[in-house]
Amino acid sequence: MPEPKKRKGMHARRYVETRYNGTQWRKYRRAFLSRHPLCVECGRVAEVVDHITPVRLGGDFWAPSNHQSMCHRCHNSKSGKESHARVAYDKNEGKQR
Repeated sequence: MPEPKKRKGMHARRYVETRYNGTQWRKYRRAFLSRHPLCVECGRVAEVVDHITPVRLGGDFWAPSNHQSMCHRCHNSKSGKESHARVAYDKNEGKQR
């Protein structure tokens, strides 16, 4: 019988983007989800605060107007679509057009 997967240690579960690891974001996230407890897509219990416009595409990290509550399933679906979307970049400046 295969061994059950072991949970990763806390240090291994941290996000690459350091802003998500800080106390300020964790408190903000908890407060946002308490005010917006349901997923905007399907109505299930929300677990993720999603940036409507991704930060890497110019969305404001801290603007509440750029946040929405989502369940993991809907967030993963949205993020997957965004990561596979074609984005036009200016080859000379490396910026989005």
